Amino acid sequence: MLSEWWGKVRRREGRLTIPTRFGEATVYTMPDEDGSLVRMLNVGGVLQSATYTDERWAVCPFAYLRAFDHLFEAADPSAPHPLAVGSVLMIGGAGFAYPKALLVNHPGVRLDVVEIDPAMVALAREHFCLDRLEALLAAEDRADDLRIFVEDGAEFLRGEGGAAEGYDVIINDAFVGREPVAFFASDEGIAAAKARLVPGGLLMANCVVEFTGNAMYQLFAQVERLREHFANVYVIDAADEQFGGADNYLVIATDGTYPFTNVIPYGD
Repeated sequence: MLSEWWGKVRRREGRLTIPTRFGEATVYTMPDEDGSLVRMLNVGGVLQSATYTDERWAVCPFAYLRAFDHLFEAADPSAPHPLAVGSVLMIGGAGFAYPKALLVNHPGVRLDVVEIDPAMVALAREHFCLDRLEALLAAEDRADDLRIFVEDGAEFLRGEGGAAEGYDVIINDAFVGREPVAFFASDEGIAAAKARLVPGGLLMANCVVEFTGNAMYQLFAQVERLREHFANVYVIDAADEQFGGADNYLVIATDGTYPFTNVIPYGD
């Protein structure tokens, strides 16, 4: 029960420590470069999400999360077949930083979020303004624009949950610590995601490249695997100089051809 889970929460030295399915989550506040307070979510020693504590509560502090907005470039009229972005699936909710930005700034978009850990959803409501987002959507008669599924993302993709007609965009941001969930990078996972996309839809993934010798080759391997399933794969630099402890890259796979900006030529 939630009351029993909340009873396990303990405060230490100004930090809130909460047990989750994937280890101890620590919530703490720190200033960013301009002195604005940012509430951070650290799970198992890895930063997972953040929120500003002022009026910018719906702004993503992390650059890699802001990079997901490249999805709207697929709607550019200059594309051969522009994508009408109306339905989005995000796998991995964490602190719900990008869902807040997406739904506040883009009325008319419907978002399904799949988060496996109910403790994480409760934490996002309590400390990362998910409750504020839900209240805002309800006040604007848009409550149905956000649906949260507390279940395994792999099972969700294999099943029939969510948008029956398919998604325009699927975003994969599911990690266990620093490691991406292997299923979503496998041929089975990629095929399952593609089956849930509309024609020309986007499969987007946050790829973390650690500062190790073979890390970039892992990114290249993932690009090659995606190329076996999709006509086009784009890689965009989404590194975060302020908060990043590693390089982040946004990878977009699609059968459409779109004018994405800041694309890195493959192999460079």
